[in-house]
Amino acid sequence: MFGTVGRMRIKPGKVEDLVKHFMDPAGTGSRGFRGSHVLVSEDGDEAVVAVLFEDKDSYFEMVHDPRTEAAYPRLLELVEGEPEWTDGEWRSLSPS
Repeated sequence: MFGTVGRMRIKPGKVEDLVKHFMDPAGTGSRGFRGSHVLVSEDGDEAVVAVLFEDKDSYFEMVHDPRTEAAYPRLLELVEGEPEWTDGEWRSLSPS
């Protein structure tokens, strides 16, 4: 699997809007989409987002999709500054 982790500071009063932004079912229609998770810090001022795709090609197809590019300015309205993104291969450990 391939995907990204995003770390961002949430503007005051925008926690629920941010969670809705990342959990929008419209984004799940991308080829190879496997899931997303949003972790909101206990104090509600920081979020970590994990997005998973089947492979690198389908992930970058989503990144360059016009729908993704159109949604990004809306994300920036909910956070302070630019989010920090780390793209890469997901490796999962499972209990035996």
